Amino acid sequence: MLSFYHSLIVFRITFMIDLHLHTTASDGVLSPSALVERAFDVGIRILSVTDHDTMAGIDEASDAALARGMKFLPGVEITAVDNRKDIHMLAYFLENEEERLAPFLARQRSDRVRRAREMSKKLSEAGLSINIDEKILRCESTGGAVGRPDVANALLAAGHVASVQEAFDRFLGDGCPAYVPRKGMSPVQVVRVVTQVGGVTALAHPGLLKKDSLIPNLARKGLDAIEVYHSDHASSDEARYLRLSEEHGLAVSGGSDFHGAHHRRAKCFGKIGLPRQRFLVLIDRLKQAHKKVHGVVPLGFGL
Repeated sequence: MLSFYHSLIVFRITFMIDLHLHTTASDGVLSPSALVERAFDVGIRILSVTDHDTMAGIDEASDAALARGMKFLPGVEITAVDNRKDIHMLAYFLENEEERLAPFLARQRSDRVRRAREMSKKLSEAGLSINIDEKILRCESTGGAVGRPDVANALLAAGHVASVQEAFDRFLGDGCPAYVPRKGMSPVQVVRVVTQVGGVTALAHPGLLKKDSLIPNLARKGLDAIEVYHSDHASSDEARYLRLSEEHGLAVSGGSDFHGAHHRRAKCFGKIGLPRQRFLVLIDRLKQAHKKVHGVVPLGFGL
């Protein structure tokens, strides 16, 4: 059997690597298997599903990728909190670490439920009743994650807004009447959790975050990578974060952050991704992290 590393040579030079994708397990619109099918159709051959604070879609996505001869990395996008601001952290693994991360991710999802209900209450008090309970119950029964986009969609379904963007602009965005801050671990604590189970962590879409001051300390505390390539990053952003990754000895990640066909990032699906050589550096770092915790690298990932 070819190793994960050596099997890369069988792909066409134009194949895409997308390590930031969402499914119905969080706020995406496609099921894990449907997402993999769409990814294959647009030329993606290596991918990671990174739903928000849940790995509920990993097994289904992995099976679908295997059936198509694609390479799959289990992942998750974890929400950390710094000074009441959400900081998204992408975590990647060589194996599905859902069981080891279960208590931590359950706490993350519990806070998401608290936040959604508090937002719903604020909206109701303002005369804008919505139905978010059905989504919450579905997430609680499947291990999925509820989030602000679900509250926005509930506002849209109730006829209170004309679009999801309007929901964020008027009610749910930072400083808006129904905004409720997240509670949770700091970015450094999230890095520690991921490291303890043999994964690597990347700071997600830092160009949107605009908190570059976090990077030096995170790098010292064990951050592995920066998401340089992202649908919302301009070429100037890519250049800046490539420079910062080199300055701090960090690897690079990248992906479209695709949520569905009607999402604003859909046009970048199959076009934005991680260059092959950057990917190999990230994988090497991941193999080292996995071996440090588990003692071995799983079959298919060794050189």
